[in-house]
Amino acid sequence: MKRLLPHALWLLLPNMCGLALAQSRGPWLHLEVKENKAEPVLVRVNLPVSLVDVALDVVKEENLRHGRIKLEQTEITVADMKEIWNELKKAGNAEFLTVEKRHETVRISREGEFVLVKVTEKQEPKVDLKIPVAVVDALLERPGDELNLKAAVAAMRQKQVGDILTVNDNNTRVRLWID
Repeated sequence: MKRLLPHALWLLLPNMCGLALAQSRGPWLHLEVKENKAEPVLVRVNLPVSLVDVALDVVKEENLRHGRIKLEQTEITVADMKEIWNELKKAGNAEFLTVEKRHETVRISREGEFVLVKVTEKQEPKVDLKIPVAVVDALLERPGDELNLKAAVAAMRQKQVGDILTVNDNNTRVRLWID
């Protein structure tokens, strides 16, 4: 599923870009991937958030319909996620998880209106994920076993959060942000 969604969105983009660009004056979603290999690769995707919203309506995969993704055969249910999330929200600002190994540290915390996931390796940032609390609320708002991607995108559009995700490893750098 994780691999199908980007391909489906990529196929839809050329057909919808003109319409979305003509209508969009709001925030944009940006993705940049740099691979430093023998032949370096740079990929930049810049889309109005409204286009992502339209694409979620159009894509009809087995577990993705109407902007909602249905989770099946997972070790944790959406109901469990909601229950855990509600308790974490009550805790306010806190560091929830820290795992320290010899060359790697993983931290999950809440600071203000953001949930932060940080992974460092050998003192250097490897993953830096910053998710607005409102986006997680929106993702988990539907009853049942579906995550509401459309609501999460709408919450991102409202928040205009800046950097959402950065991933750095030895050869690849990924950055996802909204402005």
